Amino acid sequence: MKPNPFHVLGLPVSAGDEEVAERFRELSLTGTQDAGALAEWAKDELMGLPETRELHMLLEAPGADYRGDRWEDFAKRYGRRPVAFDAGSGAEAPRAADFDLAAVAQRLRDGMLTPPDVDIRPALDDPPVPLFLERPPLEVRDVLFG
Repeated sequence: MKPNPFHVLGLPVSAGDEEVAERFRELSLTGTQDAGALAEWAKDELMGLPETRELHMLLEAPGADYRGDRWEDFAKRYGRRPVAFDAGSGAEAPRAADFDLAAVAQRLRDGMLTPPDVDIRPALDDPPVPLFLERPPLEVRDVLFG
């Protein structure tokens, strides 16, 4: 089963034909051959028959905007190193000896073992189930013998 074409192209359902075509071109140039074929299928589905596009719009999750998470685009655009570690810059790459790995592991362990702060006041003020403590709880003999 193929995914929704809007998901494949990473576009919201409000995207027009120009956006669909531009996104197809981006994916076909930067992706693998399989990704390009899937992007072409998605483009054809969205730019073909209007009934097919409407069906995909109906099957798409409401409010889905796949371009909201733009980390991959950022990584492609700015994926170069912020510092050039060549001989001319005077900076060198950090080595394993530059880090105290035992201290890092200790901080991670302490962070995982420390329970989070919990505020139970809202649950006490407005409990999800009403508390009735006037009558004692049921006992086994009450259930068995009525």
